[in-house]
Amino acid sequence: MIAWFHQKQWPEPVKFRLRGADGTLTTIRVDRIAEVREEKRAGIRSYVYRCQSLVEEQQRVYELQYLVEECRWVLYKM
Repeated sequence: MIAWFHQKQWPEPVKFRLRGADGTLTTIRVDRIAEVREEKRAGIRSYVYRCQSLVEEQQRVYELQYLVEECRWVLYKM
């Protein structure tokens, strides 16, 4: 994951790599961030990003999750 970290704001995802079932890596550039929301589940603070990108010549909507305490990104829904 490559992301911009703004001072005193949420991080902004730029692009990430996704490993396919056959083992190939695909780089996906985040074209649009439609929504950002802060969540707290089971005491774990996170930011959830609803994004849109061109993946394999199709527009796809997906969600990325940034876990604040772990400094870790997760492809939440695709």
